[in-house]
Order: sequence, then C-alpha cells, then structure tokens
Amino acid sequence: MQIRRHQPTRLEGFVDASFAFAITLVVISIGHVPESVPQMLQALRGIPAFAVCFLLIARMWSSHRNWGRYYGIEDTTGSVLSLLLVFLVMLYVYPLRLLFSLLFAGMSGGWLVDHDIGLQSLDELRAAYVVYGLGFAAIGLVFAFLYGHALRLRDSLALGADEVLVTRMHLVMWLCNGAVALASVLLAAFLPAEEHSARLLVSLPGNVYFLIFVSLPLVRRYYMRRIVALQRMDSA
Repeated sequence: MQIRRHQPTRLEGFVDASFAFAITLVVISIGHVPESVPQMLQALRGIPAFAVCFLLIARMWSSHRNWGRYYGIEDTTGSVLSLLLVFLVMLYVYPLRLLFSLLFAGMSGGWLVDHDIGLQSLDELRAAYVVYGLGFAAIGLVFAFLYGHALRLRDSLALGADEVLVTRMHLVMWLCNGAVALASVLLAAFLPAEEHSARLLVSLPGNVYFLIFVSLPLVRRYYMRRIVALQRMDSA
C-alpha cells in the first residue's frame, strides 16, 4: 500500500486521543489507586485482562491509523465513520473489561482478577455476551464501511490493482469479525439456560470467537495469492 498521508490531521489526533482515553478507562476500572502493598498486589492480578483489552483496542487504533495513512480520505463520510468508531469504542470498553475479567477469573479459580465481579445468574452472563458481541459487530461494520468507502473512491485515489485487492481483503476481514460476533450474540441470546445445557451458555458464545483465528488467516491467504498472481502477470 502506498502511503498517501504522512502527517496526522486534527480528526486523526482526536481519534488517537480517544483511543488513549479508552485504554485509560480500562486501567482505572478498578475504581481507585492502590494505597497499600496488598492493594497493589491485588490490582496486579488484573494484568492479564488488561493486557488483552489493551491489545484489542490497540489493534483497532492501528487499523484506523493505517486506513488514514493509506487512503488519506478527509471527507464527510470518512469523518462521520471515524467519529462513530470512537463512540463505539468508548462504549465497548465496559463489556470488554468485564468479559475478560470473567474469563481470567474462571481460568484461575478467581485469582487473576483485581476486583469482585458482580455476576449473579446465567441471564446476566447472557446479557454481557450480547452487549459485547453487538459492540464488536458494530465496530467491525464501521471498519467495513471505511474500507468500502475507500473502494468507492479508488479512481480518485488512484489505487493500483493490488491496492484494490488489499482494500477488499481488509473489508472482508472486518466483515468476518462482525459475523463471528453476531454468531456469538445469537448463541448467547437463544441457547437455553437449563441445568443440562448451562455449560454451553457459559462457554460457547465466548469460544466461538476463536473462529476469528481461523477465518482471518484464510481470507488473508486467499487475497495474498491473488495479489502475487497479479504481480506476476504485471512483471511478465
């Protein structure tokens, strides 16, 4: 991809600051600064959950940064979609931190958690999965719209044939993210909560996200083959 914008705009500066604030919300979610060594040690137990949240938010920030650098779009549609992304990420922080705190608490028998988690029933867990999945799906859809907008402007941006393929690849990858998230939402919403199926409701809506680690490499591999074939044709 050719870099079309080397200096960040005011909009990108605002988006960067918003992502930084979202990470800050993850850090301060314990509610207070530790005032003693035991409190500090307790807070450090939340590092695994924070690390995963940090990586996910950083990935989204990096994707938007690359979109801005590669396409240099500064029109109304791009601005509205970027601001919508910021809005969704700010909301997404809360279920993000909650679910990964629950995950590491369950994996460690309640040790890898920095604060008590108020989860009283399977219906509450169902609601947490649904809210998280809807937020992740919405973010994936916004990124798909951003890359789709770049595709619509490919002539004015003078995108090369290989750049068009890369843009389509990112669009499809974000659609895959959104599809997996919606699958999790449907499982969480409709799986029964009876005793014999309770384990499915606890684990399946979360485990379905592992499909991302299968679908994205497959999409990338498919488009990379097309790009390599295109480059060979051009050099022939």
